Amino acid sequence: MKSDEIRASFLEYFRERGHVIARSDTIVPGNDPTLLFTSAGMVQFKPYYSGEIPVPYRRAATSQKCLRAGGKANDLDEVGKTSRHLTFFEMLGNFSFGDYFKQEAIQWGWEFSTQVLRLNPELIWVSVYQDDDEAHGIWSKEIGVPAGRIIRLGAKDNFWGPAGETGACGPCSELLYDRGVSIDPAATPENDPHERFIEFWNLVFPQFDQQLDGSRPPLKNRGIDTGMGLERLASLLQRKDNVFDTDGIFPIIEATQGLTSAKYAKNPVPFRVIADHARALSFMIADGILPSNEGRGYVLRRLLRRAARFGRELGLEKPFLHQVVTTVIELMGHHYPELVEGRIQIQKIIHTEEERFASTLARGMSLLDELFAKMKKSGDLAVAGEEVFRLHDTYGFPLDLATDIAEDRGYTVDREGFKRAMERQREQARSAWTGSGQQAIAPIYRKLHELLGDTDFQGYDLTECNVTITAIVKNGEPVEQLSEGESGEIVLDRTPFYAESGGQVGDTGVFDAVDGNAQVTDTHKLAGKMIVHSVHLNRGVLRVGDNIDAKVDAQRRTNILNHHTATHLLQAALQNVLGDHVHQAGSLVAPDRLRFDFTHFEGIEQVRLQDIERLVNDYIRRDEPVAIAQKPLQEARAAGAMALFGEKYEDIVRVVSVGDFSMELCGGTHVPRTGVIGYFKIVSESSVSSGVRRIEAVCGEPCVEVIQQRDRQLIATAQLLSANVDNVEVRVRALQDEIRRLQREVEKWKQAAATGASVDYMSQVQDLNGVKLLAALVEGQDAAGLRALLDKLRDKLGSGVIVLGSAEGDKASLCVGVTKDLTARGGRPDMAQAGGKNPERLPDAIEQAPEVLITLLKP
Repeated sequence: MKSDEIRASFLEYFRERGHVIARSDTIVPGNDPTLLFTSAGMVQFKPYYSGEIPVPYRRAATSQKCLRAGGKANDLDEVGKTSRHLTFFEMLGNFSFGDYFKQEAIQWGWEFSTQVLRLNPELIWVSVYQDDDEAHGIWSKEIGVPAGRIIRLGAKDNFWGPAGETGACGPCSELLYDRGVSIDPAATPENDPHERFIEFWNLVFPQFDQQLDGSRPPLKNRGIDTGMGLERLASLLQRKDNVFDTDGIFPIIEATQGLTSAKYAKNPVPFRVIADHARALSFMIADGILPSNEGRGYVLRRLLRRAARFGRELGLEKPFLHQVVTTVIELMGHHYPELVEGRIQIQKIIHTEEERFASTLARGMSLLDELFAKMKKSGDLAVAGEEVFRLHDTYGFPLDLATDIAEDRGYTVDREGFKRAMERQREQARSAWTGSGQQAIAPIYRKLHELLGDTDFQGYDLTECNVTITAIVKNGEPVEQLSEGESGEIVLDRTPFYAESGGQVGDTGVFDAVDGNAQVTDTHKLAGKMIVHSVHLNRGVLRVGDNIDAKVDAQRRTNILNHHTATHLLQAALQNVLGDHVHQAGSLVAPDRLRFDFTHFEGIEQVRLQDIERLVNDYIRRDEPVAIAQKPLQEARAAGAMALFGEKYEDIVRVVSVGDFSMELCGGTHVPRTGVIGYFKIVSESSVSSGVRRIEAVCGEPCVEVIQQRDRQLIATAQLLSANVDNVEVRVRALQDEIRRLQREVEKWKQAAATGASVDYMSQVQDLNGVKLLAALVEGQDAAGLRALLDKLRDKLGSGVIVLGSAEGDKASLCVGVTKDLTARGGRPDMAQAGGKNPERLPDAIEQAPEVLITLLKP
């Protein structure tokens, strides 16, 4: 069976048994800020087991994209070394939330394995948790697995979870396939050094809810959570001795092999690492992860550089991964359309990072040369592990490459010291990972959502309406009322207030009632689609059950509408001017401005920024209607609607269209026609990170304020320059020329003062073992002035060494020169300079010059 057939048959088998086929969650967990990546199929369902949110269905099945390359679940260092470890893989899983339990899970697991996949039942072994008599009994008595092929194992092997620090966990039962005595006749599932027994399906029975304090109360919805690696299963069914030779991965290896003269059969590890990492990189970028020096972005960068390093083992010195990922997209894009949609971005980001890594390697080589020079002088023959780790951690310089270079120079590398430093860094990273930055949701809001459900949002059409208070929270606890001067959160049965999401800030406004009045300071969704209003009571009292008038700050909302629709127009203009590789990487839509982060790989020239600004204003002047429609996700995508990378959408999505130039999936509020925006002005353009740029802009009333402020600044500047507004630039350039002329004059006077007859430097010359030394303090010279003076004194000295120091303000400058006839004796260049922040120590430095020179002159 091909990988696609395995996936399809699994999902269809469980569809026939009443399971909802849920879409894969993104690699970035959407509901658990404590997790670095989605590492298992059950991650998106964690709240269903604990009862934190209402369960929309009792049975589900998925093919989940998973990543184990950081945090608690990390298989990175094993990839390529074993036959089965991957960083990226697909996990097939079926799930029950308070519905069926061990009986059905075991029965269906056996039936699918032996009847659908047609695995030989006599070669399937089963493991159970050591205390799980129930599972043991089902396997032996009802399925009929011989007792000799059922093994009991401890918690290390057969107690699963949780995924993260808290959540569902419980005993599990694993299905293992015996690949035959020819692999290792003495092997058992407990002692299997040659991987004769391959675990291919894990049936987890979540019964407990792990707490931060280590306690495990019973789950509200005990159930089933199974996981079966698609690639590992394919290796069994396709009779391959490793996952890399299966039809889902081997074409990537072939693509890499086509770029080099190296052969997979002779050196498989680099090819396997590259194939695995190419898959991981493609999905990470498609899900919105971008290269950075921390968190998920750091893992992405490390994977890419690791793959590039293995490419060098195959002779691939130039960027190549951006070509390999094309095969990944072709192989998997039909099932994961986000790969196809993000093709250009995936390739460009990877190519840019590969080029950056090439320059990193060059920098690393330079630092290694400096290190070897110090070692030669000191006589050390072993490169310290800490030094190599610093190169690896700070510059991404690979250990193996550093080792090869060191051995070529006659040195060894302290690999054990490197490993200790690496482990120390991992421990620090694990303790430093405090989550994704999302605020953990307090249990009270999950309980309220379970009780009250989603809030009826009416803010697309209204900015005020009469509503009923359904809940009040103060200091994390439910209360019946809020009194004057108190602050808290209020939940309504329906609301015109937009809750912060999709980059758009939450609405503010007022709640008016007969007995009280409250200022609404912010609006959030804290559980599901239940909208929570942060309030401060101005007067009186508000109680649960009160009817109130909820009024959004209309002017503030209007400004937000303008900026949100303008953000869509900006993205359309960016794609028009810069290219289709532009995709949103983040945004802020506020009443006073908009901020738009997007993928692009170089700074934008001012003339192109003006083109972008001009195009957005053209869209505004067209006064196009803003059309909003609800559509099935696949239909919207097929029509070309832009989706945010890494966002998981519902089956029915809201599509916002403007003319024939903008179509996006968006849940925000917008203007009815573009003309009401008025005018759009770019305020700044800057870099956010590698491959990501940021534009900040304003429109509508805030735009008028920005333009008027800049006018005031320009007029004030013109007055200071005694110039007209129209010729400020000409006047500034003239002043710059005058300043440069005066600076040259000052330098001439300073040099004349330093070298004039009033200063007799030659009288300060010392003779040290036949070498002349001139060490002197000079007044009022910067580094450039010292260099000029040194050249003149060197000519006068003829042969010798000159050490000059000078203080200018709070900065100290030192300059050392050696006449060319002496450079061979010291092995140094003929000039060096340095600076410092303690000019009061200059006399000490000059005083030590003779001692230093005598040391250098020793044979």
